[in-house]
Amino acid sequence: MAVQIPDIHVSTLSRAKGDAIVAIASRKDAVHSGEFRIKVNMTFDPAADDYPVGNLEISIDLSDSARGKIWTDTIEQVNSHGKHNPTLFITGRCKHEFEEGKKIHGCRYWVMLVNNRPPKSKVTETPDIVGFVVFDRNGSRVAYGTGPVAKGDINVGPPAN
Repeated sequence: MAVQIPDIHVSTLSRAKGDAIVAIASRKDAVHSGEFRIKVNMTFDPAADDYPVGNLEISIDLSDSARGKIWTDTIEQVNSHGKHNPTLFITGRCKHEFEEGKKIHGCRYWVMLVNNRPPKSKVTETPDIVGFVVFDRNGSRVAYGTGPVAKGDINVGPPAN
């Protein structure tokens, strides 16, 4: 058995809010829409908060993934960076509800949000990007997806620097 020292989870000043549908043509087939929907509302201010707070929900209908929904049980770490297209990473534990009663033990998630459109901007040349992976306690992938926002908007607040 290998010994591993756990990572220290230090979050940074971060904020994310939005509701968006991501469409991935290569993940669409006869029984899957090729889309996932993400709803997020979370903040962390190390000057005021002990831990990141808020919620995140992803509804998944992609080929090569479990179909259903996950939502946050905890937000364990959140980090953001970038001024012109703020990027945020969130990780933690999740609860789930998958079709056909599929159960996983130790549900965990990792999410990336990229805000390519500044607030109040009408420019839509580069869509926001959302990526996620859901895995179990053994590290086995349960669901994943990364793609451009087709409908809706994701806002990532300015990081500390």
